Amino acid sequence: MDGGDLVGRRVLVVGSSAGIGRVVGLRLCEAGAHVAFAARRKDACEAAAKEAKGTAIGVRCDVTDESECVQAIADTVDGLGGLDDLVYSTGAISLVALAAADAQWWRRTFETNVMGAALVTRAALPHLQASRGSAVYFSSISSTGPAWPGIGVYTATKAALNRMIDTWRAEHPEIGFTKILVGPTAGGSTQGQMDPSAMEHMARWADMGICSGVQSTPDCIADAVKLVLTSASRIWDVAVEPRDPPRPWSAMSRADLAI
Repeated sequence: MDGGDLVGRRVLVVGSSAGIGRVVGLRLCEAGAHVAFAARRKDACEAAAKEAKGTAIGVRCDVTDESECVQAIADTVDGLGGLDDLVYSTGAISLVALAAADAQWWRRTFETNVMGAALVTRAALPHLQASRGSAVYFSSISSTGPAWPGIGVYTATKAALNRMIDTWRAEHPEIGFTKILVGPTAGGSTQGQMDPSAMEHMARWADMGICSGVQSTPDCIADAVKLVLTSASRIWDVAVEPRDPPRPWSAMSRADLAI
């Protein structure tokens, strides 16, 4: 795609039954895109599609199931008449100290944040190649720079996602692969899990200077997605930081943050 407006662009938003993904899908549809809302809860996706101001459908997609990833792409192409762009919003937020993280924590987080992104992208690849479109993934500012204690399982998966995106870009330069580095986001998470072991470590973030205390909103992340999809240039990385005044970190609800 050569950039411009979103009218008629066929976009699959994975992880859009609620939270950030749902807002992104609604905003894209409002701007004229034809949107497929996809997640495990098909009923919630169909409800979002009905609310959308424009052409939209709801499809089921459990990203941990390869056959469902393939079927979600097929359902999108069938329902929208093709596929131009992919937005991978699905994410498992795991707040747990490494010493408390057993195999279940690691497996759940990697399967959602890394393997799911790989499987959906692989299934969508022929369509993205045909459209010369874009694939956008939500990563995290916590996946780069200093370590964020208390959420090492999560940051490890997002760092792996980053590297995978870079490799997709190197192997398929005809497609625009973009990672959006998201900071703490109020009301953004639908799959957050917290273990008490994380709390004492997360309490050190402000003193370590690794969290600004500013919360993003789903709307500002949707703005970033629209920028990527409408730019005439390929955008590799975007870091989202809102303009709102900082709030004390202690006043935030950590369980509801997308980081």
